[in-house]
Amino acid sequence: MRLATALLAACGLLAAGASPAQTTGREVYEAVCIACHAAENVMVSSPKLGEGKEWQQRMERAGGLDGLVRNAMQGVGAMPARGGKPELDAAQLKAAIRYMMQAD
Repeated sequence: MRLATALLAACGLLAAGASPAQTTGREVYEAVCIACHAAENVMVSSPKLGEGKEWQQRMERAGGLDGLVRNAMQGVGAMPARGGKPELDAAQLKAAIRYMMQAD
């Protein structure tokens, strides 16, 4: 239920066209990324919120943080481009990735 509530509440944030400066990594995560990157989601093999080691390995394979952002922008594996939200820009995705890498 928490996942559904977060998704519904945060969708308004991105639909309203918040600028990158106004949108935090946590807000982007809660609006979009949580669907696949929540720790509770065991059906998807994506790195989960706070799994620093897994994120670090993915970052090394992608060639750094910019590589992870590029993957998020273009889509990679089962992940759609921009997490399925075409209005997200690179700054918002970078903030969300940083949040997911560091969150506990």
